[in-house]
Amino acid sequence: MMTKERLNLLVVCLDTFRYDLAVHEAPWHVDLPNLDRLRSQGTLFAEAYGEGLPTIPMRRALFTGERSFPWRFSYDTKGSWPTGRGWHKIPPEQPTLAEILLAQGYQTGLIADTYHLFKPTGNFTRGFLAYEAVRGYESDNFRPGRIDPNLLGRYVKEPNPARHPVLTQYLLNVRGRQREQDWTTAQVFLKASDWVLAASAAEPFFLWVDSFAPHEPWDPPRPYLRRWGLEAEPSATNIEAIYPVNYTERDLSPEEIERTRALYLAYLAFVDRWLGHLLDTLERTGLDRRTVVMVVNDHGTELMDHGQFSKAPNRLYAHNTRMLWIARHPAGMATVSRALVQSHDVLPTALGMLGVAHDPVAGEDVWALRAAGAESGRPHVVIGWGSHASVRNLAWNYVVNYQDPALDEQLFDLTRDPDERNNVAKAHPDVVTALRKPLIALIGPLPATLSDTVVPGDAPARTYFSSATDQTRRDAGFV
Repeated sequence: MMTKERLNLLVVCLDTFRYDLAVHEAPWHVDLPNLDRLRSQGTLFAEAYGEGLPTIPMRRALFTGERSFPWRFSYDTKGSWPTGRGWHKIPPEQPTLAEILLAQGYQTGLIADTYHLFKPTGNFTRGFLAYEAVRGYESDNFRPGRIDPNLLGRYVKEPNPARHPVLTQYLLNVRGRQREQDWTTAQVFLKASDWVLAASAAEPFFLWVDSFAPHEPWDPPRPYLRRWGLEAEPSATNIEAIYPVNYTERDLSPEEIERTRALYLAYLAFVDRWLGHLLDTLERTGLDRRTVVMVVNDHGTELMDHGQFSKAPNRLYAHNTRMLWIARHPAGMATVSRALVQSHDVLPTALGMLGVAHDPVAGEDVWALRAAGAESGRPHVVIGWGSHASVRNLAWNYVVNYQDPALDEQLFDLTRDPDERNNVAKAHPDVVTALRKPLIALIGPLPATLSDTVVPGDAPARTYFSSATDQTRRDAGFV
């Protein structure tokens, strides 16, 4: 029988939560008292980056300790979506964090509204004794129905559901909400708190909590918008771009840009409030004194920093690739590590903090680096997203289209240009050559063609509104 001396593990993953906002280094400020509380008790890895982005590649590395990039698997993804590079299942030969801890006698649980984790054949529920999907975020195929174009017109300039299938599905999914506890974000943390209370009767336990917020749609409860003066409802002449993927400065008025940015900032405050509910549960019950807590993200997003909202494979700025990673040990203290670490380090670090042995993985246990200097970590990190890759150290960020380097090659001097606005690749060919070497060592000579460059599968969004024929849409009154 397991004893309560063994530490529990709680990991909270927050999708699209920008690092610089989480640590109050951004041009905009959001009150985040609960993240602040956790940082004051634990270690912040201040130079952490994802290694394979976005959502599913990142979580595969988090779950397995193995690199997702370079893309090297070509599993059939028919019936799933999106089907971009790296969007495939966890390979069967790679054990997951949940499987490792289950074999050690841990109760294991997963609670999430990140619906990608529950898609058939993805293997992300492997090793979890109990898991619960909170339905309805984004284009989760959850509820049918019809959306009034007047409602859609509050959020897009062209209120045609057939042209906005993701947002239309989301608006159907969230019908009937009346209080903030009805948001899937709140439900995730409420259910996580209940799970922890139940599991505490038979410790040790491991719970992975995955909040899709603040991923688009940026749709916080309206009271959280008071600080930004946005309680008034949007209109057809002043839209609220809650799903602003790839919107540029040309698409929105200055007022709409401010409204959209405020939606994201308010969403961070909303997520923090409910993260606090879970942290309060740990403290109220004393579980905080025997639980390792980690908060991570998968990537950030742009807020018109470089002329657009959201993220993209060819925009491997720190705003998009930097990873929020806070780790708190019950016996630890507040520290900041400047060592370069990555997402596949999370599994070995978590197991090291628990004292659980495991087979070697690509990632490293970086807990010992928390009090060491920046020179103690990797000399660089390699990040992949789609057909682009970034090689980053503390002085430079090199970004390249590895399939066609002549098409897109960028170099940013992080000392003189920390916001990564000026491409100086032509002025520093020696730096470009040096930073290409670790990428070539990982994926081969450039240009490179990786094994799953062409992935079979369906369209990026598979909803009734994206898949129905034009005639069906017209008959339904959507066109």
